[in-house]
Amino acid sequence: MDERLLEYLAVMRDFGRMYTQRILEGSRESSNLLKLSRIKALYAFRDQDSSTMSELADNIGAKLPSMTMMIDNLADEGLVERARDEQDRRKVIVRLTEKGRRVREEFLQQRNQIAAELFARLSREDEQELMHLLGRVCDILEKTFYDEMDA
Repeated sequence: MDERLLEYLAVMRDFGRMYTQRILEGSRESSNLLKLSRIKALYAFRDQDSSTMSELADNIGAKLPSMTMMIDNLADEGLVERARDEQDRRKVIVRLTEKGRRVREEFLQQRNQIAAELFARLSREDEQELMHLLGRVCDILEKTFYDEMDA
């Protein structure tokens, strides 16, 4: 494997950590709520207000016991509530509460603001090139990921 690939992946990992740290440091109303595990748990909902525990775990690549602990923490804070699926009582549906939706919205706004600040330094040409190249990277990674899943 080309050493540059490992270096590029390390840069991407470090950028992700720095980006997440800036979000954690910059949270407003719910600074005590936006801990990394809670961000991951809120992110697991993506753009939905409810999901099964298995779907949430799959969305962030967590094991079910870890996801359960994250959801327990959110429930303790009043950010989510659990209910049994009406069609399949074995399934647990997790729903964001109104408070949970507000915290998720704040997190998303904070994330977008930080991204805008970070990338505001780019020239228009650099921004366009970055978008093009990131699109290609995502295409390649998705292809690699799905090819491996099919194998």
